[in-house]
Amino acid sequence: MERLIKIHTLGPKETDSCSAAYYFSQQRTGDGDISIILHDSFETIFRHLAEYCDDLLLLPVAFKSKKIHSAWADIHYRFLTELKLIDGFIYPLSDLALIGNQEYSVNQTFIHPATESLLNAYLNEKKQTTIVRFSSSKYSAYRDYRLKNARYVITNLKNVQFRKTEVIQKKYQVNMLWSVYKIQAKELIK
Repeated sequence: MERLIKIHTLGPKETDSCSAAYYFSQQRTGDGDISIILHDSFETIFRHLAEYCDDLLLLPVAFKSKKIHSAWADIHYRFLTELKLIDGFIYPLSDLALIGNQEYSVNQTFIHPATESLLNAYLNEKKQTTIVRFSSSKYSAYRDYRLKNARYVITNLKNVQFRKTEVIQKKYQVNMLWSVYKIQAKELIK
């Protein structure tokens, strides 16, 4: 009897992590049944590693968190005994764009922390300033940007429903390296 393989990654279904998880699962069709479990943040997964023992974690090497002040390398070494790197693959992100709202209500920009350097390069080039707000995914950054009627957002183009006041300021095509870990945590990590 084949066992069920569970892959934990960032949701919702509109995220690049979800797309990469489906790609990975299609490459592994001979390994058994695969279930993709989407979480609201990677930080949530890290807090509950012990509950997911023997499951898989799919994490992009561009991972960066302002909540726990960590990037991929920090996580890789911090959880050295709890996470065993077992695979990796290249899978592109859905096309990204920095969208500008010409009739914004607040001078704020919503981004995922991993895209901060893209925003900084653009702002430096244009000699502009904005208040930066971080979201757990590029999808949620777009949702928050729309909700606040903010000035800028970096998100996946596929998620954008353009309004007349919005302009693509810059486009990005990004190949990403994805790491696959086996979760070995036996006890709760604080």
